[in-house]
Amino acid sequence: MARAAWLFLVLALSGAVATPAEARRTETHSYRYDQLWRSIVRLVRVDYGFNVRDRDEDIGYVIFDYVDGGRSYPGSIELVRTREAGNEQVRVTVNVPAMPSYVERMILDRLTRKLREEYGQPVVTPVARPTPTESEDEDDEDAGEDDDS
Repeated sequence: MARAAWLFLVLALSGAVATPAEARRTETHSYRYDQLWRSIVRLVRVDYGFNVRDRDEDIGYVIFDYVDGGRSYPGSIELVRTREAGNEQVRVTVNVPAMPSYVERMILDRLTRKLREEYGQPVVTPVARPTPTESEDEDDEDAGEDDDS
């Protein structure tokens, strides 16, 4: 009986111990890097009022203290320049490991709203398609003549 009670106690305690969520949220934006950088710093420092511990625009990170219920939790936002279909994009990753993942989603959603309010829709440059060469044009015309015969 004592063994069963001990096992029950161990199982109950192991289920009661919460482990911090190691979630990260990532979103890709078509805004320019400098627009994103300025908006992120203002979002964290001005809009939320969080303390910025460190930041580096060239490397692309902001380390801040996320405050909830009078407690402070470390958080970070990383920016990485990427290219997709010939267009410059910026991947933004928010990480507040001690908080549930919805906190990171909330920060990204607010950043997206802030970008649209301040800069409008991002301008996406269409990818230039290669123009056909003269030999390709002639091949197309020859193919069309064969079909009519």
